[in-house]
Amino acid sequence: MAKIPKAPKRIPKPHTPPAPPPRARPQYPAPRPFVPPKPSDGAKRVWEERPRIADHILSEEQKRAPSYVNKVQRWRQLPIMFGGLTAFAMGLYGFQLYYSIANAEEVENLPEDFIDRFDKEADGYDEKVNMAETLLFLNKRRKDLTKKVRGHVLEVAVGTGRNIDYYPTKQCATVTLLDYSAPMLAVAKRKWKDTHPEYFSRVFFKHQSALDPITPPFDAKEGYDTVIQTMGICSTPDPVKLLHNLEAATNENGGQILLLEHGKSHYQWLNDLLDKTAPGHADAHGCFWNKDIGKIVEESGLEVVNIKRYNFGTTWWIELKPRKGMGYKRTIVDAVVGAATGEDKSSASASAVPQRPWWSLWG
Repeated sequence: MAKIPKAPKRIPKPHTPPAPPPRARPQYPAPRPFVPPKPSDGAKRVWEERPRIADHILSEEQKRAPSYVNKVQRWRQLPIMFGGLTAFAMGLYGFQLYYSIANAEEVENLPEDFIDRFDKEADGYDEKVNMAETLLFLNKRRKDLTKKVRGHVLEVAVGTGRNIDYYPTKQCATVTLLDYSAPMLAVAKRKWKDTHPEYFSRVFFKHQSALDPITPPFDAKEGYDTVIQTMGICSTPDPVKLLHNLEAATNENGGQILLLEHGKSHYQWLNDLLDKTAPGHADAHGCFWNKDIGKIVEESGLEVVNIKRYNFGTTWWIELKPRKGMGYKRTIVDAVVGAATGEDKSSASASAVPQRPWWSLWG
C-alpha cells in the first residue's frame, strides 16, 4: 500500500518590521505678496531715525558709537542736499527765463482770439507747465483755493483740469467745467472720470466762451454758489466783461468768486521784463502775463473780500463777492425787459450800483 505523502511544512515568512509613519512636512507660513514700498515709507523711516533731544543725555562713549555718528551725519547732509537741489532748479529756471527774455522777438499783428494755441497744446499742456508751476508753488495755491469751493460750483477756463485733483467733491452739489477749447475740455473730462468716477454723474461740461451768458444747472435756480477761475484773465480779450459775466452767474446770497491769476508785479523792473516778453509769450501760449489784475478788478466794481499776492506780486489770489441786484435772476429779468423795450438793462443796472475800489478792503 502506497504511503500518503506528508504535507509540506509551512515555510515561515520573513519578519518585516512595520514601516515607520510618514514624516510630517514642516508647515511654512504662506509667502506674503510683494508690496512695493511707497515713497512716504522711506521718509517715515528716516524721520523716525532722526536725532532727538533725549540724545543729549547720552554718554560720551554712546555719542562716539558708529551708529549714532552715522545718524547725525546723515541728518546733517539732508538740508545740504535739499538746498542744493532747490538752488539748482531755481538757477536753471532763472537761466531759461533770462535766455527767453534776452532773445525775445518782436511780434506784431497778434490775433484777438488765441483759441488755436490752446487747441494745439491740449495734449502736452500739463507736461509743459508742470516745472514752472512747481517752482512757483502754484500747485499749492491751486489746492488751497480749490478747497474753498462748495455747493453748486462753476469753474471757468478749466483748461486741461489742473484743479481737478483737489476738488472736495463731498462739498459740491454739482460741478460745471467750462472752457472755450474743445480739446482742452476733452482732456479735463478724461481727467475727471479717472479721478472722481463716483461723482461723474454730477459734473457738467460746457464748451462755450466765458464771455457769453452762462446758464446754471436746474437745481441752482439762484445761480452758482462758487465760481472759480485760475489763470483765465490773461487769455481773455475783455477781462472786465468776463468778471461781470462771472458775477451774473453767481448766487448773490452768499455766493463767492475765487480767482488765481498772474499779472503785474510789485516791482517795476520785473514789470518791464514782463512787458517786453508779453507779445512773444502770448503768440506762443495765448496768454498775456503782464495785465494789471488789480486795475481790472477795480474797474469791474465787484466787492473784494480778500487779496493776496505771491512770487514778487505776480501771482494774485483774489476772493470776490457779487453785488446785490447783479445775480442770475436779475440778468434774466433784464434780458427779457431789454428784448421787449429794446433797451440794454444790463448796463443800466451796472451803473446804478456804486462801484467799490478793490483797496477799500483796507480803508
